[in-house]
Amino acid sequence: MIVFSITVSFWLNEKSIDIQDEKARINVLSSLQREVYEIKEYCEEREATWQKDISLLDQFLYPRNGVLDFDSILSLTQSKNRIETFFLIYRVFDPPMNRYYSIINSGDLRYVNSEKIKEILSRLHNTSFSYVETTVEYEKQLKQSFLPFLSTNHPKFILATDDSDVDFDAYLRILDEAIQNDEKFKAKLIMIRRYLGIKLMFLDLYRKSLNELEKEISLVLDEG
Repeated sequence: MIVFSITVSFWLNEKSIDIQDEKARINVLSSLQREVYEIKEYCEEREATWQKDISLLDQFLYPRNGVLDFDSILSLTQSKNRIETFFLIYRVFDPPMNRYYSIINSGDLRYVNSEKIKEILSRLHNTSFSYVETTVEYEKQLKQSFLPFLSTNHPKFILATDDSDVDFDAYLRILDEAIQNDEKFKAKLIMIRRYLGIKLMFLDLYRKSLNELEKEISLVLDEG
């Protein structure tokens, strides 16, 4: 009877641990799933902003019939500060990953039994993320060189941003003239355009891993 009681006690204890582990597993997966939704929303916002940056840049680099299209630019922005910000400030890529880092740091990833989910998580938050981050860093380095370049070679453009006597159309003409008459300026913008394109390509790769993770988590949760 004593042996039986001990056996039952051990069995009940193991059963309780199994139930607790299963609850922890579901909580971890559900937390990751919620974060996937948040990251997807963030990526949609980043893509829209980067696409708008490319469209704006293309208006200056590749004007239709060689003539700046003021209406097309006005459809993208009507702010001098918005244009100057694009030339001088790089766009960060900082998706919400607090839940993932918390799960990693706490060791709760051990509750996830699916090796496929672990592999996708590693690929998403390390490999795919680093690709986007690398292009962001290259863009950052290029744009950090812009301020001394513009202030030295094109002070008129810098001064016009805060000059209320220079309206938006005149501001666009100043910028267009600077780009078309300065090969170094144009070359810098072309390099930024390339990095923006590469950044979007890697963002697409990142989002594919994100979609794959979302699908796999849903499958595992549905299986119970």
